[in-house]
Amino acid sequence: MAPIPSHDDERLERYYDTATKYHPAPVPTPLERARAIAFVNSKVDRAAPPEGLRKLMRLAVFYDLRETAGAFAALLTGGENQPEDIVRSALALIALAWIGDPGQQGRAQGYYHALQDRASVDQQRDLMLEVVEAFGPREGTGYHRQWIQNSVAGLGERLRQANTARDIPGAKLLQEKINALTEYLNIQLARVDRAFSLRQRIEAVDAPTQVKPLVALSIANTPEATPPLSYWASMRLLRLGPIAGGRIAAEFSSQAAALARAGQEFFGARALRAAEYFGYAPAEPDYQLLASQPDTLTDPLVLRPDL
Repeated sequence: MAPIPSHDDERLERYYDTATKYHPAPVPTPLERARAIAFVNSKVDRAAPPEGLRKLMRLAVFYDLRETAGAFAALLTGGENQPEDIVRSALALIALAWIGDPGQQGRAQGYYHALQDRASVDQQRDLMLEVVEAFGPREGTGYHRQWIQNSVAGLGERLRQANTARDIPGAKLLQEKINALTEYLNIQLARVDRAFSLRQRIEAVDAPTQVKPLVALSIANTPEATPPLSYWASMRLLRLGPIAGGRIAAEFSSQAAALARAGQEFFGARALRAAEYFGYAPAEPDYQLLASQPDTLTDPLVLRPDL
């Protein structure tokens, strides 16, 4: 007997088909888990466009769809010969960093090293950094940092040759590339190192104690809360939800009230929507706050049954 069509199937197709260049495409919430698993497994293949594959990765990470890890692992053939192939493999690695079993994660981590060696520092360093941030402290930034440093060294040698040849335009371009990569090392990678240190401190304590700092990072109203760190905190909270959902909802609602009192309604509404996601029932003043700050469709922890 054929499966009965579900409204969730339509929502998933709309999510997958949305052109993110023009519209936000948040992961549909809530979803029937079995529908999400079937959808991801039916769509993940090497022919999928990178934008579509990124959506499938985000869907699998959000709902912790471990049943789809095999489909993502099957993308890692070692045969990347086009820039889009590198992107697809990188997205598969990000998914596996979150949903793979220990064996799949270990193989994915090793694959990342080989993939980065084939990638372009100029065009794909931010993508490779996404992979590093998905693996987190267990990978660290060392291999990625060395990749960048090797590129700087190669550019330095080319700069010396250009200066010797009195190629002023060429030398200027090379110096600009060196400056950009040096800034990347000193600012962006340093920021990731600090984020990894914070992640380690949070993960070292028991689950209930993790809730308060994770909620603060998820709301992104702290100096440490970069967008990748806020995303990580939100995904961590989703995984703690089955054992600490009530505590998470209470912390988000407490933060929402405090932020609203402080005149930070944008962050207050963000916290309130997350509280509702974890089971908090809004009261009349809550609805007033939510109405004053429309959903921008960019926060992950929001119930959107009509999307």
